[in-house]
Amino acid sequence: EVRRLNNGNSVPQFFVEEIHHNFAEMFQEAFIVLDADYKTQAEFFCASSAILKQREYVKPSFCKAVMEREALYPTGLANEYIQFAIPHTDAFHVEKPFVFVTRLKNNIPFMHMGTTDIPVQAKVIFMLGIKNPEKQVGLLSDIMKCFNDGDFVRTILSIQDTHAMADYLKKQFGG
Repeated sequence: EVRRLNNGNSVPQFFVEEIHHNFAEMFQEAFIVLDADYKTQAEFFCASSAILKQREYVKPSFCKAVMEREALYPTGLANEYIQFAIPHTDAFHVEKPFVFVTRLKNNIPFMHMGTTDIPVQAKVIFMLGIKNPEKQVGLLSDIMKCFNDGDFVRTILSIQDTHAMADYLKKQFGG
């Protein structure tokens, strides 16, 4: 499908959608946990997957699949502001798209993306449930931009209630 731009040029529809990201609907108050006291990745993955499964956002296979993918393709990242992780798995295990946001009381180690031996002490986890893999690149790109913004990081570390966090994230991601 092709779409005409204001300047008369035509581009594929998927390209236009990627330019105008709107991922706001993927952030829900029910999928935000603040100051969670998980000790391990497995504890985090099991607890968050159970919430998602209860609300029918993921298949029963999701928890195992996301843990296996994290072991093979680590998603930890670090910059001057924060260390964080963006775990995700194949769309097959996802029923409805989401971003499950967890701010940890105590950091959890993840391996740095692209490595198997450089640990990252994640303070925040954005676990992604992507139903449409073509949109994954845009969402990952937007998340990276936000985490590289000191004001964004300071804000998500200081917000004290899930409703305010959901509102803030919806605004940041297109709402």
